[in-house]
Amino acid sequence: MTVSSRLAMRLVIASGAFLMTELVSPAAANAEPPQSPQTTQIAASPTVGRHTDMIILTVDKKALQAELKTWPQDPKGSSLLKRFRIAIGKAEGDKQQEGDNRTPEGIYFAQSHIRDENLPTKYGRKAIPIDFPNPIDRASGKTGHGIWLHGVEHDGRVDEAKVTEGCVAFYNADISSLANWLKGYQGVVVIAKDLNDVNKPDDLQTVENLTRGWMQAWADRKVDDYVKFYRTDFRFGKMDLAGYADFKRRVFSSYKNMKVTFDNLRVVTHPKYAVAFFNQDFHGDQRFTSIGRKALYWERNDNGSWAIRREVFENRRFEFMTFTDAELAMLSAATPAGAGQEKKSPSL
Repeated sequence: MTVSSRLAMRLVIASGAFLMTELVSPAAANAEPPQSPQTTQIAASPTVGRHTDMIILTVDKKALQAELKTWPQDPKGSSLLKRFRIAIGKAEGDKQQEGDNRTPEGIYFAQSHIRDENLPTKYGRKAIPIDFPNPIDRASGKTGHGIWLHGVEHDGRVDEAKVTEGCVAFYNADISSLANWLKGYQGVVVIAKDLNDVNKPDDLQTVENLTRGWMQAWADRKVDDYVKFYRTDFRFGKMDLAGYADFKRRVFSSYKNMKVTFDNLRVVTHPKYAVAFFNQDFHGDQRFTSIGRKALYWERNDNGSWAIRREVFENRRFEFMTFTDAELAMLSAATPAGAGQEKKSPSL
């Protein structure tokens, strides 16, 4: 086995000048690969037996299967770590409202885990909440809460397939091992009716190019070009697109010297929308600093083109997970009794 080492983009913006360089970063990233699942070799690093990558879980409602994967900057290098059998909501379709017993479809971030001592028995050993409803869900009028990845009171419940109130249920041994990999606020969870429609190569490339163009417009302080990346129904707090454009004009013009850096850019696409996420650091005239991460939620216009419908900034970072060959072996070995999964370590 080898260890991953990825190139991460870093954009440096200063006084309207834009510099792009490639730096070695201990990283790779989240999301489901653009083609059918496969295990691929990760580039070697000087420390044998250690790997660093971003982690994603993809949930296929049609196949009743979830896949844990790495998500490097180049999605072609994604590695399948393990497959899991799952159970989903009692009702068919994408979740629309509170109490409809449907499992939501979209791109989500894992939240803080809930320990077993704080869980009712029916949720098993562990629970990993996701951020449903996310900004796109809320913009679309969807309601509900408490959508989790969780265990079960007894493993036979997973075999019943469509039994939850909208959550995704796992065998107890699986959710216990999954909790070690899908870290709160770092792991990405993609839920789709059919994963063949997720992370298509053309969509991934298009949204990445658009995101870089958005960064370039910011670098050049060209507000008119910058605003063209947004949908007409974009909202930022109480501001509509026109109000947001005026706000950005004031920001761009308020600094004589401005430096912004972006790194760890990753893109995940879904039939419903796409998310580009990255770390973003801003420094203006040595009087204002903002360090954190941003997620751009891209949605198709009526003509099929992609544009930003929502954006979210948080005062936390996207970080990669470092793991060892021994931890990979433990993940592979953690097979529920009677589940019939193959105990074979991934080829990293």
